[in-house]
Amino acid sequence: MAVNREQLLDAILTADPQPGDLVYVERRGDSYRWRGGGECSPGAADTWIYYCWQRAVGDRESAREMLDDLLAEMESMIGSGADRCRWPLDEPWPRTH
Repeated sequence: MAVNREQLLDAILTADPQPGDLVYVERRGDSYRWRGGGECSPGAADTWIYYCWQRAVGDRESAREMLDDLLAEMESMIGSGADRCRWPLDEPWPRTH
């Protein structure tokens, strides 16, 4: 079932994935879908991401922060969000300080 961004957290928390469960989230326009496990249909989605659910059980605010970060990461991968690259491309590996 498609939900908007505000409904996404409620939909996931209602299903109660446990820490370590694989969660698949996709966006199609302004709608989101999510599923637990390995099923997906990324060809039809604007963007999608798998995530190993890590929310603290019973902590809604932590879950909200984690989901917001996950969606920002998903958007950055297709260039529609802020650049979240954590490693400057012009710096050699390994980084030394």
